[in-house]
Amino acid sequence: MNLERPFQPSIRSLLYVPGNKLDWMLKSAKYGADALIFDLEDSVPDDQKVASRAIVRKAIEEMHQTTRTRLFVRINSVSTGLAEGDIEAIAGPGLFGIQASKIEGAEAVRHLDTVLTRCETKAKLPAGQIFLMPLIEDATGVREAYEIAMAAARVAYLQCGVGATGPLAMGDMARSVGFREVTGHETAYLLGKVVLDARAAGIANPCTGLTSAPIKDLEAVRALAQRGRNFGYLGANLIHPSHVPIANEVFGASQEEIDHWTGLVAAVEEAQKKGTAAIVYKGKMVDIAHYTYAREMLKRATEYIRQG
Repeated sequence: MNLERPFQPSIRSLLYVPGNKLDWMLKSAKYGADALIFDLEDSVPDDQKVASRAIVRKAIEEMHQTTRTRLFVRINSVSTGLAEGDIEAIAGPGLFGIQASKIEGAEAVRHLDTVLTRCETKAKLPAGQIFLMPLIEDATGVREAYEIAMAAARVAYLQCGVGATGPLAMGDMARSVGFREVTGHETAYLLGKVVLDARAAGIANPCTGLTSAPIKDLEAVRALAQRGRNFGYLGANLIHPSHVPIANEVFGASQEEIDHWTGLVAAVEEAQKKGTAAIVYKGKMVDIAHYTYAREMLKRATEYIRQG
């Protein structure tokens, strides 16, 4: 089954900003993240969640015409009863996407899709314009990841929130699954399954999280980002501005990679003129599969350069 999805812009870095801090939100574009996530969930106290909706909407209204940074809002989970009200308060021009926390199955996605469609109609926006990024944060979500990704065409990003570093990890996923991360192998299946399900569902930019990384240990942040990239993730949630350049670098394309792909494409195209598609390039046999991959990576690298 194929799902016709809208174009999914590449996103390397998504920086969380508390949704009850208007001044923080208004200043946050300067850090260079591809996307900002104004948070109505974990970073906002319960007694401020409803009032923070208007603050987030004000930030979007003030920022969306002056920044190229894509603006997401993380809403409260469907199970809290706050999600629908969150969307109704913030949906409108300038909102790029909704990050939906603690999604466990396709039914919740379909519900949010219906709410978003209603809000888009009310705001006179094209149907499906506001993207949806479900957060996979527990065992049920991991098991249902493919179904979650396929539940609506507006699901253009899927994020695996393993949230674990070290044996004392205490995030949502660790609590749900029960693992203690010591070697890194403990979370390999979780990361691998979600990225595989995302790709199989046609999501080109699956994301992971660096939110559990030590804030000041930038080498640890880089190692965690590289681990996610090695699994196939192309972006990450971040909690500190100092992590943005690292994510942009790790999930982006180096000049060495760009030069390699450019040379490979040129070599294969030259060979095709001579009636062959399989050639030796820099000592390795390459063919149309490698050529197609290189072209896709160059297209993505061009997007990164435009984003800065």
